[in-house]
Amino acid sequence: MDRAFITTLQERHNFLTVIIGVIAALVVAFNIYGLSMGLSTVFPHLFYIPIILTAYYFPSRGTLFACAISAVYFGITLIIFPDGDLMAVAGRIAIFILVGAFVSFLTRRMRESEMQFRGVAERSSDIILLTETTGKTTYVSPSVKKILGYEPAELNRKMPVDFFHPDDLAPMAESMRKSVSGTQKEAIALRMKKKDGNYAFIEFFGSPIYQEGQINGIQVIGRDVTERKRVEDKLRDTSRRLAEIIDFLPDPTFVIDRDGKVVAWNRACEELTGIPASGILGKGDYAYATWFYHSPHPVLIDMVLHGDLDAIEKAYPRYRRQGQTIRAEAVTHRPDGTSIDFWLTAVPLSDENGKTVGAIESLRDVTHQKMIDRALRESNTYLDAVINTMADPLFIKDREYRFVKVNDSFCQFTGHSREELVGKTDYDFFRKDEADTYRTMDDGVFATGHENENEETLTDSYGNTHTIVTKKTRYTNTAGEEFIVGIIRDITERKQTELALMLALKKLNMLSSITRHDILNQLMGLRAFLELTREQVSDPELLGFIAHQERAAEAIQRQIEFTRIYQDLGVKAPQWQEVEEVFRSAAAQLPLGATEVSVKVGGILLYADPLIGKVFYNLIENTLRHGGEVSLISLDARETGDGLVISYRDNGAGVDAADKRYLFQKGFGKNTGLGLFLSREILSITGIMIDETGEPERGVCFEIRVPKGAYRMEEGEARG
Repeated sequence: MDRAFITTLQERHNFLTVIIGVIAALVVAFNIYGLSMGLSTVFPHLFYIPIILTAYYFPSRGTLFACAISAVYFGITLIIFPDGDLMAVAGRIAIFILVGAFVSFLTRRMRESEMQFRGVAERSSDIILLTETTGKTTYVSPSVKKILGYEPAELNRKMPVDFFHPDDLAPMAESMRKSVSGTQKEAIALRMKKKDGNYAFIEFFGSPIYQEGQINGIQVIGRDVTERKRVEDKLRDTSRRLAEIIDFLPDPTFVIDRDGKVVAWNRACEELTGIPASGILGKGDYAYATWFYHSPHPVLIDMVLHGDLDAIEKAYPRYRRQGQTIRAEAVTHRPDGTSIDFWLTAVPLSDENGKTVGAIESLRDVTHQKMIDRALRESNTYLDAVINTMADPLFIKDREYRFVKVNDSFCQFTGHSREELVGKTDYDFFRKDEADTYRTMDDGVFATGHENENEETLTDSYGNTHTIVTKKTRYTNTAGEEFIVGIIRDITERKQTELALMLALKKLNMLSSITRHDILNQLMGLRAFLELTREQVSDPELLGFIAHQERAAEAIQRQIEFTRIYQDLGVKAPQWQEVEEVFRSAAAQLPLGATEVSVKVGGILLYADPLIGKVFYNLIENTLRHGGEVSLISLDARETGDGLVISYRDNGAGVDAADKRYLFQKGFGKNTGLGLFLSREILSITGIMIDETGEPERGVCFEIRVPKGAYRMEEGEARG
């Protein structure tokens, strides 16, 4: 039944009360009619309907209602059918009360578990959504109000088209498809409409929700990244405008900042002067004037920067002014005796507040000249300008492990100034164990030249320890000098979140274990009462009903026992495991007797869930239980173009052709019907598949297909 429909019913208490009352009245009427007609054994079972409904929707009143309805039943029986079997009536009443109490207990447990989940979700700062596979929301966490301004109820039961930007619906639909199939590997940023009409960028990650082995929804976690997007867009816009200055102006053009240092020098300027951008960027003290006038002194761009009209008039008497734009003509004489005429245009640059932050000048007709000897120093200045725009900490070390360059983010992250860091090593600032780790990684990069990425810790100057991922690579300049370039990503919050999730999962598993234990205790009591009832009832029809109830209790117990195994599935991270060792360990737990076991998978390791031993255990147990006279069990492997195929075989009875399609379905089989279903689920965690390809009467053949990347060979090749 649709969960939303059940939730709606739970919220309409008066409506439910009326419905249950009407049903109870109808059941009483049917029983009065039946007793008057001499039918005392059929209609009483209808009382289970109002009893179970009351126990589910009003668990605190379930037992009391069962007692009340039992009293009504007993009364009408005494009045209408006084000569009936009162012991049978008493037995039914006992079952009525037991069913009411048991269903009430299970319902309270279920709602307690649901409240714990909601407690975690409602304290999260991220948006948490539960949706149907169609995308319609079934749960929205309270954090949506802080981020988007909506009350959770305003988004509940809505489709994505109602609150996502129209241009993002297509990628959103593709992301949902990947979430449902379990193939979504990365988060996706989408624009979500806020209540005030604006849009916020939310980074979403979805994963499928399973119920009874089937995907029936999606769990989505969304994080507000609007501010990050704004900063990224602003940086891109700034870079774009600078690129436009450099690339699109047809005239030679350069730009200085408020300190008189060159921050842009376009290609036309390079061609005119012969000065590469790397040789002039970051230079001040009128360095750009030397080529034109043979000595550093103020030129038009400096006078425009400071608004010195008197100096402009003196140096360029033929200048023209249009607003803030100054146009002038000038002549320069080169050392070889040639003179060059050129036209100048200069204008001050202002920020968004109208404050002058630099100036730009364009010119024409300038000859070439090289400044290669200054390229290295100026490239460092340019590198500083670039790396200081990076949000992640960045550092460069020389072959002596000394810091030669760090960006602003690195200084802020470590709590040390650039002056403190440059020329020093890790041992001057960080704990010895941390510095030892950094040195080991540095040595590996220097020795191999391979890029290295490592998770480690860093303690800053304030004593705060961060968990970081450091990516390092070796750089060799034209002089043959080696350096290490490293970028740090702070993952402290992510690690804390992972720890919190693990703790929450541990608590949920503990709750599941306690709940399972309590349910099993109650089942034991229920079955005992059913047995006592059986001893007091002689009516064959009632005994048949009791037998059905006992089988239902056994089925419930098997399902509860299955949850004990299934709750550990996917809890621990997949590991590399030696196939032969896991298989032999599983085989040692079973009574093989005279059955021969042949294993030819030496040296093969699988990347799989730690429960993979249960897969081999289930396969061997099925052979022993259903294979008939089995004398040989074998396990071998072969590589194919798609990966590795591990084959499990026996020489028993095999599997009927009609059963193959249902073999891995939950509940199919002669025992619990859960072993092969669980085996498939364990393998699928790391993309491994399993099928049965044997022939009936010639033994089973289970083929475990392992994709590339999920296996490796330790001793060259598998033996076989």
